[in-house]
Amino acid sequence: MKPPSLLATFLLPLLAGCGSREEGIRLHLQLALHGAGAVQMEQSARSFTNDRGERVILTRAHVSLSSVEIFPCADSGAWRWLRELSPIGTAHAHSESSPRRLGTPHVSSLERPDGEVLELGTLRPPPGRYCRLHLVFGPADADAEGLPTDGVMVGRTFLLEGEIPSADGGAPRPFRVESSRIANQELVLDGLSLSAEELEAEQRITLAYDHWLDGTSPLDPDAATQVLRNVASAAAVTSVR
Repeated sequence: MKPPSLLATFLLPLLAGCGSREEGIRLHLQLALHGAGAVQMEQSARSFTNDRGERVILTRAHVSLSSVEIFPCADSGAWRWLRELSPIGTAHAHSESSPRRLGTPHVSSLERPDGEVLELGTLRPPPGRYCRLHLVFGPADADAEGLPTDGVMVGRTFLLEGEIPSADGGAPRPFRVESSRIANQELVLDGLSLSAEELEAEQRITLAYDHWLDGTSPLDPDAATQVLRNVASAAAVTSVR
């Protein structure tokens, strides 16, 4: 029988260690929308001012989070090498889940009150320290969790509808901005450690919707490109317990 190569000899024990799990380890992931600044709310509508001083009224907003993945702290060159094997930068509807990845798309909406938590699911990763969380925003499919009943989010990453009030008292200008493109975002986990002594933890991802229209006007024909960047960059993560 052909002897294993030097690379295989090095990798097999390492990969086996990566797949090992401490029985009972659980990482619960949540998602919530909120306004980071001064926001006026009326039912599902949100009114705020973007960074250009433009008053915006969002009457409808949906965003699809395709996957969430956690990564160990880069304690060694081996981990940095293995990180290259992860498909960061690509996404598919219902991407494969794993002990460190949730691959089921979830659609969140301003129909929920600010701060109301959407349970994304529970990971059961190997024990260790985790320093990075990778988010992929991408098009929802027909089986995504939280789809609006009219199916408008199938094939879309986000959809924003609303109006811009007129400064001179005239009729407001309606807008609709949407995209089916993919956006990735890396977030830092603040010392997340999971072990036999710390079996359970909870992390909450928050999306600040009042920053989604920064740097652009929803009336601009190319607004969707900037909004997609904003949806990703306005994400944050905090430890709940």
